[in-house]
Amino acid sequence: MIKNILYFILISMMCVFQFGCSNSKHQIDDEKLLQELDLTIEERTKYNKTIEDQINSFNKILDYSSNKNPQVTFELLGKLFNIYRSYKVDKAKEIAQQRLQVAQQLDSACIKEALMNNADVLHKLGNYHAASEILQKIPFDSVIYNSSYFHYLRQAILLSMSNDTHKNNLILNNEQSTYHKDAMQANKPGTYGYVSNLYKQNLLEGDTIAAIQLLEKFYTGIKSDSLEPNKASIEYEIANLYLMHKDTVKAKHYLILSSLTDLKNAKKVYMSLQDLAMLLFYQGDIERAYNYILCALEDINFGHATYRFTDILAYLPIISAANEMRIKKNEKQFVIFISVLSVLILLLVTAFILLKKRTSKLEEAQNILKQQNQHLTELSDNLKLMNEQIKEKDHIQEEYIGLLFNVCSEHLKKQNTLYKGLNRIVSNGRIADLSKFIGEQQSSSDDFKDFIHKFDTIFLNLFPHFIEDFNQLLRPEERIHPKDGDLLTPELRIYALMRLGIQDNAKIASFLHYSLQTVYNYRMKMRNKAIPEKKDLISQVQLL
Repeated sequence: MIKNILYFILISMMCVFQFGCSNSKHQIDDEKLLQELDLTIEERTKYNKTIEDQINSFNKILDYSSNKNPQVTFELLGKLFNIYRSYKVDKAKEIAQQRLQVAQQLDSACIKEALMNNADVLHKLGNYHAASEILQKIPFDSVIYNSSYFHYLRQAILLSMSNDTHKNNLILNNEQSTYHKDAMQANKPGTYGYVSNLYKQNLLEGDTIAAIQLLEKFYTGIKSDSLEPNKASIEYEIANLYLMHKDTVKAKHYLILSSLTDLKNAKKVYMSLQDLAMLLFYQGDIERAYNYILCALEDINFGHATYRFTDILAYLPIISAANEMRIKKNEKQFVIFISVLSVLILLLVTAFILLKKRTSKLEEAQNILKQQNQHLTELSDNLKLMNEQIKEKDHIQEEYIGLLFNVCSEHLKKQNTLYKGLNRIVSNGRIADLSKFIGEQQSSSDDFKDFIHKFDTIFLNLFPHFIEDFNQLLRPEERIHPKDGDLLTPELRIYALMRLGIQDNAKIASFLHYSLQTVYNYRMKMRNKAIPEKKDLISQVQLL
């Protein structure tokens, strides 16, 4: 976090010292690119659909060939992994594990590749040490030594671990230098793998200009309309080099290009748009920066890129400043409204005085005042009614969430009842084989367990630290730890529903197929286990 703060302070300082007049033409081009980026963000669903169509196509082929040829299955899973690793990290993890299982039927080279996939996705999920342990298990033979993928993972994981542990810079530089040289030997000169490591070696030696020239020369060989996999990475790396060289104008240009490439490839795991937002924020384009941050956060959440969530705190100033700007804008509008209203009131008073002078009928003037007062009262009543409607909508929303859960639960009950009814009918008809078949299909208990498991999984995805935080409310000797194979215990599941806003015991009992007394007993049991100052578990759980 300190590194991020220093990084953005550096950006703000560089923005102050830049002279815009020498880059006016470049800035005009960037404004057009920013407009294109705004449009691309609006049309993200179109690019997402392209990726989803590719995924569906591969899945259809995979379903057809999965039981026929392990090698074909392995290759198809590899293509799916390459899509998901920058689209949905949690799904990429599943694919990597499937690929490792298939690789067991093939040769050692496939196993090594699958292990690297697993290390890659663990790194993206923020589990750097586990990723490093997997890499260490891979024999460092000639095949691995010549694998640019392995060298990339080794460097990325080392850098992530050093950022977490604040490793000595000299030791880190020596390790990185060794890794870069190994990677350059594993890649042919002129390839991205070779150039990428050569420019990083230049950086370690302090030659920023040489690094910029090297990457820009390589970048000119990529067609501007190409969706070449490394294009966005190269643009982002050039932008960072210009930031180091204190040239924010060119850095901004390449950050825009990188953001466009990422979004048009429907990537959800990226950094270019976040950094561009911060740069625009410090340059005063707060509204656009705010929109870009929202887009980036939505994509991070969609892609489940855990290791990117740690950067969210650095973006809070954008959200705060944008909200403050909106508040000031509303305040200005409110002042204008009050001024206009004051003028209108003044006009009304003037009209009333003139009317009073022109007529001797005080009763008519009083009727006008009564009508005005009545109108104001109606406006007040309407405002109260609108507030009540808003509260009612909130209550309806809560009820629909509970209803959704109950519908799912009742569906399982009805399904079970249907199976039993069919079984009795067939049994009375002495159709033994059909009865046996239906009996084998009865799986309401398994369905319910699967339903509960999905509920537990979804809930823990939303609240990953719920068990740990809930245990902090209990006395140390009374803390709950789910058994192997279980995600939540019955007690934790009851309070999970409360955390979602479902407080009614009857609804909880219906959802979990418990009796009211069972739910009550669990709640009393947990209340008795709570730390004395945390006895009000319901309100405490709402804060988790």
